[in-house]
Amino acid sequence: MNADYIIQANNLQKHFDGGEIKALDGVTASIRKGEVVVVIGPSGSGKSTFLRCLNLLELPTGGQVLFEGVDITAKSADINLHRQKMGMVFQHFNLFPHMTILKNMTLAPVKLLKKSQADAESQALKLLERVGLADRAGAYPSQLSGGQKQRIAIVRALCMDPEVMLFDEPTSALDPEMVGEVLEVMKELAKEGMTMVVVTHEMGFAREVADRVIFMADGKIVEEGSPEKIFTAPEQGRTKEFLAKVL
Repeated sequence: MNADYIIQANNLQKHFDGGEIKALDGVTASIRKGEVVVVIGPSGSGKSTFLRCLNLLELPTGGQVLFEGVDITAKSADINLHRQKMGMVFQHFNLFPHMTILKNMTLAPVKLLKKSQADAESQALKLLERVGLADRAGAYPSQLSGGQKQRIAIVRALCMDPEVMLFDEPTSALDPEMVGEVLEVMKELAKEGMTMVVVTHEMGFAREVADRVIFMADGKIVEEGSPEKIFTAPEQGRTKEFLAKVL
């Protein structure tokens, strides 16, 4: 284990239909503390499966995931303990519709981190302030726009004091004019040094914010490097072909 790395995936495999479909076909990648890694690639390339295997929302068919040096794929690992340190934001906001925004944000810290209600609320209100939604604490999810819900989903994950944030296409379900407000929050997080792994189709974000870009296709990592290298001088034909379509 290299102490610089917070996550290491070694030869990750994920097969479906008895091995007919190889969603992940031997993926090895390491993420340093404080690094922003953006994963790009065509639909069906295994990007989301890779992300979901990092916190074992999908159980890999083979290979291992080390988080802070602990093999969380081992049977003895307390996955819930490790998962608390990895915030996850999905395409769809997964907010509880019957709870206010404040309740959505304080539920897990009180239950899982054993924070007092007062401490959890104080932290939640500070985070809401940060994303410009302090006035929505008492609102219900149905009263918010998609962009607002996604900003809430991000700060809800931050309420758990995570060490890593995983984003699975966080803007793909949003109307185009709401995408910017969510990316803005993510850029702020990156500036503050949060370790982030982001699966996205937003190439502008990848270019501007990523320390490293990973290009995946057919369940494999085809190429990785700085945004500069990947976007202006990709080496692999498959990467060139993909970027020619999306840029």
